[in-house]
Amino acid sequence: MINMPEYYKTSDSYAEMLRNQDVSVFALYIDLFKKFASPGGSVIDIGCGVGTSTLLLRQAGFDAMGTDVSEKFLPASKDKFCVVDFQNAVDIPSNTYSTVGTMNVIEHVENPKNFLAEIVRVVQPGGKIILLAPNLTSPIVPAGIVRDLLKKNTPYLGITSLSKAFALVGINFWRSLLAELGRNAFEMRKPILDNGIVGYDADAVYWTNAREISRFLESKSCKILLFQKQGSSTLSKLIANLLPGFAGKVCIVAQKN
Repeated sequence: MINMPEYYKTSDSYAEMLRNQDVSVFALYIDLFKKFASPGGSVIDIGCGVGTSTLLLRQAGFDAMGTDVSEKFLPASKDKFCVVDFQNAVDIPSNTYSTVGTMNVIEHVENPKNFLAEIVRVVQPGGKIILLAPNLTSPIVPAGIVRDLLKKNTPYLGITSLSKAFALVGINFWRSLLAELGRNAFEMRKPILDNGIVGYDADAVYWTNAREISRFLESKSCKILLFQKQGSSTLSKLIANLLPGFAGKVCIVAQKN
């Protein structure tokens, strides 16, 4: 089995991909902090990669700590950056931060329940949790892969077979429907790292599902303040509002009781 933390600790190409991300990628993430987090509060940015999101949070006035599983990714200065595996963040005290944020991280985590439990543990009572991720069990995701393949673009999730992408549309419809009916699968996937695709969530190991993540947070005495509702287009916003469990993205803001 592939050791994903070791992959992130040693991959120069992945680090370079993170450095080349446009800052606009983080716009919604930063906006959610501005809307829900205490102004100037002490916050922690989990899975910050090369630190772009953490630096943007600091520019927005937050006292932000950035963490990642890979020292290779973190800025050379290491000022308020540290290496932490949030599946077992023993070095981070409980009830420490007013807001905990994580963007496009949970899909890469081999034990998502531990990851979520640790997030809840380190946030202060009354504090906020901001979680963004792709909703990989949405049928919209493989529909996008079909489009990528037909346009000969780099395919998402590293899936290069058109038949597999079409099949995943149906599989994900049932995954989403079952989640709406109450199933919490926390289903894992095998990353695809042998076809030369770096990024595009080919390295994702968890079939993220918005409903089960939300229910897990509620089981840890959190109140959901925002569930989905966001989108980059009129159609995606409509789906996120009318059929939130089927939306292509996970967007959750919760408050710890």
